Amino acid sequence: MFTLWLLLAMSAAPIVAAFFLFYVVHPSGKPPYGSLVEPQRPIPLDLDLKTLDGKSYSLKRLEGYWLMVMAAPAACDKQCQESLFYMRQIRIAQGDNRGQIVRVWLITDDATVNPGVLEPAEGTLMLRANPKQLDAWLPNKDGVLQGPTWLVDPFGHLMLEFPANPDATKMRRVLTRLLFNNAGIKFKHVEPVQ
Repeated sequence: MFTLWLLLAMSAAPIVAAFFLFYVVHPSGKPPYGSLVEPQRPIPLDLDLKTLDGKSYSLKRLEGYWLMVMAAPAACDKQCQESLFYMRQIRIAQGDNRGQIVRVWLITDDATVNPGVLEPAEGTLMLRANPKQLDAWLPNKDGVLQGPTWLVDPFGHLMLEFPANPDATKMRRVLTRLLFNNAGIKFKHVEPVQ
């Protein structure tokens, strides 16, 4: 039994150390960019998500990945398009670690997706979501979800919110640091289904 507890403690140590270094050792006591979501919020089990072809999809399938999440209507205005672009570029900038990141666009209506964003958003997991359900999970101001980009950790906890008009370089640095601090941790990876 002692061996089991020792193995468990050794497995958890890098995760605890990474969070300690990122949130406590940092001089300001907060992340260098973005806002912590406190308390962290697990992905709701009853989040009713659908792929563009109408199949049910659970974000729980993506535990083991870092998720970059944004929410916006299907029309995808200029700010939405910039968010999709930044998410793609930030993921690419992670080099060999990019496989640990999944980009997710939660589409908040039933309209046809703007065809102009399909190519730039290629590789982004696009899911239709119920805005009322998202209100309970994603921090928002007066029910307005569009704008921020959120980060979900590999355990499925919403943990960080980036501002509506982000500095992509600072976002990249935060993600690079998180991936570096969690290097060597073996999460269960499954291939995301588009």
